[in-house]
Amino acid sequence: MIWEIDDAPKAVEGLDENGRPDPAYAAALGLRTAPFGRRVLATVLELALALILALPGMLVLVPIALDAVSGALDLDALFARDDLVWLIVGVSVSQALITAYTIVQLVLHGRKGVTFGKGLVGIRSINVRTLERPGFWRGAVVRYLLIGASFLVPIVGPVLVIAFSPLMDSERRGRGWLDLAAATWFVDVRAGLNPYDVKRMRIARKQFRTALHEEVAPLPSLATPTELHAPAEYVPTARFSGGVLGAHRTTGSGPTGAAPAAAAPGGPLTAAPAPAPVPASAVVPAPAPTASPGAPGAAPVPATGMVAGTPFTPRADAAPVPPAVPPAPAEPAAPVEPGPASASAPPMPPVAEAASAPAAAAISPVRAVLVLDSGERIEVRATTLIGRAPSPAAGEGAVQLARIDDETRSVSKTHLAIQIARRGAMAVDRASTNGSALVRDGVETMLLPGHPVELRTGDIVNFGDRSLRVEQL
Repeated sequence: MIWEIDDAPKAVEGLDENGRPDPAYAAALGLRTAPFGRRVLATVLELALALILALPGMLVLVPIALDAVSGALDLDALFARDDLVWLIVGVSVSQALITAYTIVQLVLHGRKGVTFGKGLVGIRSINVRTLERPGFWRGAVVRYLLIGASFLVPIVGPVLVIAFSPLMDSERRGRGWLDLAAATWFVDVRAGLNPYDVKRMRIARKQFRTALHEEVAPLPSLATPTELHAPAEYVPTARFSGGVLGAHRTTGSGPTGAAPAAAAPGGPLTAAPAPAPVPASAVVPAPAPTASPGAPGAAPVPATGMVAGTPFTPRADAAPVPPAVPPAPAEPAAPVEPGPASASAPPMPPVAEAASAPAAAAISPVRAVLVLDSGERIEVRATTLIGRAPSPAAGEGAVQLARIDDETRSVSKTHLAIQIARRGAMAVDRASTNGSALVRDGVETMLLPGHPVELRTGDIVNFGDRSLRVEQL
């Protein structure tokens, strides 16, 4: 066995030709710069909490510090105080609280891009290059060390570094000197995309890479054939669609074509039957003026003709086809002997009879009712394939096709199958890209591709970013 290790550097999206972060890319994903006012408010809230945690120690140390400044501090008297233990406890508690508070702030900021103040005002910190978490050492520790160093110059240092430098950002993204050193950027998760929502972030990146609106021809109703024509070989080709959400489309090829089956009444989604062979008698050419009723053999290609009741005009380069000559009129007293196959064509059976097997599936009773998260209902009468552009596998037979609108492309073309079982229905993931999951009694279970899972009334099936609920079985 040979192990291959991919040591190539990870490609970072959203960088310009010089390797610098592109603000237009971040804006296209839906990321918004955090307002300056809320950033200041977050800092004030964090300082206020730190002062509250330090209050026990301040109550002890401030009087002692004032005595030391005035020269009235007596160390012997201080150590002789009866409440000395409580003074030490107050200072120790404050110091422990401040230390724990600082560590928590560092960890949260480095791993989640959030702190106490930022979480309250709805902003997050991310790495400006990768648009992911800023990192513990550079994104959090370096930043806090620089904040502490700014206080070495009282008042002027913090005001210049924390408050004034973000206003000088040429990209107008509020990135001050601290952000430049830590490679961070503060974003607004109330008005824009939350970069820590992994699924939404992945979808936003995918939308940026692909077309937002793919032109897809709408699928009409199963009851209305949209195309019926004859190619050069007089082979009819029909396309059928069914239901509000989509249907099976079958195109005839070779010597036979597809005949429309009756639509199933009483449901927004009907079964799309498998194609039924069109008998040879379904192709009825127009009679030639010079043809003899009883003369066998090939006749000239007719100028016009009928395919299952629909007129057509053949191409000029089409090969001639032997016409079907109607039988001679029979005498009232003597039956007419049947001639050779080339001399007479058998009577054309009705279309409904030719497609009786698929039509039986189309009019089968409703076995389950599914309700999509958009409110649309799917009445399951046969095996139902759900996806952006579902299509049956070879030999799958009569199926329903439910096409799902999904601009985020989180749903695969053929994502999920609902199969009819003896006592209900089964859900089968069709090896989809983003997978499927069954939610029952609040517990989510991932579906293994190709493994049917029994459905119950009230179950929820998540597929991609869409979901459906089993309303009736």
